[in-house]
Amino acid sequence: MYGLILTLHFIACVLLILIVLMQSGKGSAAGIFGASGADNLFASPTAFNAVNKFTAVLAVVIMCTSIALTIASNKSRATSVLDNVNVPVEAPAQPAK
Repeated sequence: MYGLILTLHFIACVLLILIVLMQSGKGSAAGIFGASGADNLFASPTAFNAVNKFTAVLAVVIMCTSIALTIASNKSRATSVLDNVNVPVEAPAQPAK
């Protein structure tokens, strides 16, 4: 089960990276010194198309698989690293005379 969730998480991460890189940014048409603020003021908002929906779905899948992997990894580890540490026992200090 852990391997299946990890594989799904890995595939979703790679797909999300590719989808985000394929999308064009809001200010991609604006030049470096152009008046992009005035142009965007009267521009219509971009539609929530299929690519944006797929990006949102992949983000939700990554969040869910991250939580599932965290829970699964904590349940498999019932011991601590500090359980194997040997602490030397010292004799109590003698009172001063």
